[in-house]
Amino acid sequence: MAIDTSWRAPETVTHPRESMRGLWRVVQPFLTWVTGVPLEGDRPRVKWRPVLASLAGVAQTAIGVAIGSVFFFFPSLWTVPLLAVSWLTTAGGMRRLDVVVVHQTLHRMFARTARGNRVVSEVVTTFLWRRPYDPNRREHLLHHAFPCSLRDEDTLYLRSTGARPGMTAQEFNRYLWRATVSPKHHWGFFWSRLKGNYTPRQRPYRFAMSLVFLAGTVAVLAATGLWIPWLVLWVVPASVFFQAHTFLYTLSEHRWWLFDNAEGLVKAERDQLTFGRFCGEPAPGRGSGARAWARWWLRMVFVHAPYRLLVLVGDTVQHDLHHVRPKCEWANSSFVRNQDIMDGSDRYYEVWGTLLDHVRAANAVLDTSVRRSERVQVR
Repeated sequence: MAIDTSWRAPETVTHPRESMRGLWRVVQPFLTWVTGVPLEGDRPRVKWRPVLASLAGVAQTAIGVAIGSVFFFFPSLWTVPLLAVSWLTTAGGMRRLDVVVVHQTLHRMFARTARGNRVVSEVVTTFLWRRPYDPNRREHLLHHAFPCSLRDEDTLYLRSTGARPGMTAQEFNRYLWRATVSPKHHWGFFWSRLKGNYTPRQRPYRFAMSLVFLAGTVAVLAATGLWIPWLVLWVVPASVFFQAHTFLYTLSEHRWWLFDNAEGLVKAERDQLTFGRFCGEPAPGRGSGARAWARWWLRMVFVHAPYRLLVLVGDTVQHDLHHVRPKCEWANSSFVRNQDIMDGSDRYYEVWGTLLDHVRAANAVLDTSVRRSERVQVR
């Protein structure tokens, strides 16, 4: 059930994260990570830095490849499921490098110098077949200047997949499934990535980087004969899974249709376009039985945690903070956002729930099977 905190509710309603305060202290860091929200008054136990955030992406990608490698060392029906785990984990690590590390380089908030941000971005995007630094930065700054408008390439991308306002839950579910697995969608997405990397219409050094990476990859594979493992463990997650994660993330990133893709919005309107995408649901109240607690923990571990690890990575859970204060200490954004709210800021909105809850909220999906009185709303 989505918990939409875009509107105020009676003071007696307990915030979902605060409902977890009474749980064991040892599980609180896990709950802070999963939900993306610390308890009021908490301080970070680990001070995250940009380098640590990038190492987390590299480590997750490497772990994903290592998991998949088990299948090639011990091929059997029992190890086949590890490939699915590998693809999802690897793609999540790649997304962390892209939407966290590269994203912050575009704002020149990763390295201390403009050149340092450029170097980091160009290296990562070369390995991931992503758009080079200059066109990527131009497009992203345009997104910040005209969010959710027809000048925003993300808006145009979603429209090209069939997204539109006013869909019912049934219509939206059909669209979501179709766009996520569409061969046409994935091939068009991947082809645009290849063109961006292997066209000479870019800075010569970046074109040279792409060619050197391609030549080096072919040379290593020719010498080792590891073509199949490379295709399975790198190309598959870097294409289909990476792109599916990107699509789902983008679809839930903003309220795309709230102001009919208008430009020139005032600050209060722009704030409403973005919301905190928090993962989880209120903990069962006192006196709840073992069944209610078991169900809650199973959902936190097997529904919300995978979403947080694979799609809503890093600081992206607090994407509203990024649009309100793009120059903030992004690596510790959950604590920065909490402090802003405690200091009285009213510029933040949030939606609690699953991936499906977030994409529905972002696209104003009308669930005609749920009565308004049954929706849970908190501020």
